[in-house]
Amino acid sequence: MINKKAVVKAGLLLTAIATQGSVQADDKLQTILTNLQPSLFASNTVSTNQFEYGSSLSPDGKKFAFVRALARFEHSAIVISHKLGDTWQTPKLLPFSGEFHDTNPYFSKDSNIFYFTSRRPVEGAGTGGFKMWQVSFNGDQFGKPKLVPGKINGGHNVIYPTVHTNKDIYFSSVIEGAKGGMDLFVSKYHPDGYGAPIEITELNTTKSDADPELSTDGKLMFYTSTRAGGLGHYDLHVSVKQKDGKWGEPINLGEKINSRAMDSDPILSADGNTLFFSSDKNPEVKAVKDYQALLQRQKSIHNGLMNIYRVDITELNKYLRSKI
Repeated sequence: MINKKAVVKAGLLLTAIATQGSVQADDKLQTILTNLQPSLFASNTVSTNQFEYGSSLSPDGKKFAFVRALARFEHSAIVISHKLGDTWQTPKLLPFSGEFHDTNPYFSKDSNIFYFTSRRPVEGAGTGGFKMWQVSFNGDQFGKPKLVPGKINGGHNVIYPTVHTNKDIYFSSVIEGAKGGMDLFVSKYHPDGYGAPIEITELNTTKSDADPELSTDGKLMFYTSTRAGGLGHYDLHVSVKQKDGKWGEPINLGEKINSRAMDSDPILSADGNTLFFSSDKNPEVKAVKDYQALLQRQKSIHNGLMNIYRVDITELNKYLRSKI
């Protein structure tokens, strides 16, 4: 009989062996990946029996914005939870969200600017694809959303953008001329407006590559991909920036984080030691015997809808940086 776990681990090891530059496969990396212990984030408050995904933690660690889907990926709103002591409070709808399809929230790392993407109408253009918006905030007071200026917004969708400390914006999209499927791009910051998208060619494949998030120092990129060698759907990966400025071959984060379901939307805490991500893993699939049992299953957190997880990656951070 084939040992499936052994096959998976061998596949992960082969993925790591393929890493280029200074990061090489060894038993320590495999041990670190095996020891990762993700858990539901704020059960019954943030992670519930509803459809949650796409989160962002404020730099002070006291605000947590995320997406609550109203029709799976067809319509959604952005909500926010505040931390009081050690407890996350009941989320509230952000004042500018709910009417239109809003998603992909992101707190800037060094200012009171909040970003998100939306299909809301643009004057003179009507409704259409996802564009990137920004809104200023002061405490719980949010201003009026405005389009992010420049060429980052165009005829393409802007999907899951994240804003680096130098204000460059990393995002995913389908743009003609790139490798294919969903691809990764960066739009460089300029005071007069963002530049046209630049493809991150060393990470893109003919499959889908999406949801980029950079560490504060810009040396690590976490993202999700359907590239070969994964566990069956979107898998989370990490890539290390090499001395030549290119991104190294990505490392699959392993079977403790990834699953046969969708694992996506990576977001880092300010210190980079906590990784948040979205997943519809661990659904309860055993049979039910009556209607009441069916209703109870639907009310369960693990009912097959997406939830938000967190995992301590302190040791992985140390390992990756020791190899740079």
